[in-house]
Amino acid sequence: MAKSLGESSPLLLPSPGSALQLLRDLWVLAKARVVSLLVFTAAVGELLAPGGIQHWPAAIAGLVGIALAGGAGGVLNQIVEPELDQHMRRTHRRPLAEGRIGRHGAILYALLLLAVAVTVLWIWTNPLTLALTLLGTVGYGVVYTLYLKPSTPWNIVWGGLAGALPPLIGWTAVTGSMAALPLLLVALIFVWTPAHFWPLAIYCRRDYAKACIPMLPVTHGVDRTRREVLLYAVATWIVSLVPAFLNHDWIYGGIAWIAGAWFVGMALRLRKLPEGTEMDLYARKMFAFSITYLFLLFTALLLGKVVMAYGLL
Repeated sequence: MAKSLGESSPLLLPSPGSALQLLRDLWVLAKARVVSLLVFTAAVGELLAPGGIQHWPAAIAGLVGIALAGGAGGVLNQIVEPELDQHMRRTHRRPLAEGRIGRHGAILYALLLLAVAVTVLWIWTNPLTLALTLLGTVGYGVVYTLYLKPSTPWNIVWGGLAGALPPLIGWTAVTGSMAALPLLLVALIFVWTPAHFWPLAIYCRRDYAKACIPMLPVTHGVDRTRREVLLYAVATWIVSLVPAFLNHDWIYGGIAWIAGAWFVGMALRLRKLPEGTEMDLYARKMFAFSITYLFLLFTALLLGKVVMAYGLL
């Protein structure tokens, strides 16, 4: 039987004879799949910034720092929530939840990731980038996890700000300053986050209820949550169009219009479906599509810049 979470060894404990299992557990513990999206949006911020390619050492350092700090935030989140993870279908196999890695070992892992991130950002970027990265890490790993998530159904709205910072961090890594475009991208991810996460919360609402976590579907019901998803989907669509007017980028604008209309259409369908298995499965489908939607928007921003830079149209 695995040791209890409170009595874990201070060392990382892989399954007997399984270094590969340890690597998998470290990957999951750092929430690498989530972090990969943060790194992607940060990379787009760097490539959109003036002179981003010329400042490639700072750009690479910025991405490494964001990845490591984001991983540290993911570890901190799981250090606080192993008991909650045990109640959730999608998280009950996580390393801390099953006791494959001890809490003390996870703390050491988070500190190592954060220390390397701070060192890289301090040496190769600038103080503004370091400050924003630490703000995002503390915002997610501490403020959201410890205070917002267990206390308010609007946790993802305010906690989502931490995950919205990477495009700005990428921009500042290569320029050392802020500008309107990266701030708009922060706003875009900020309003996208509730429309992205609440469909998953609808799908997992029974698990959240068992764990006594006040997610919106638990505290305000499915109908209210679906209405909020629709409102935030419309807000995301509107905000996503602003960069097209700011940059006179109609390639991006056209893609953002079509993709946003599809996203809002999904929210409308989710709103109309009767509660039941079909609605739950559709909510999960919308959650998955929302990730593709954000990826598409940021890819379109790069496409638009390339087209305009080389006069392809």
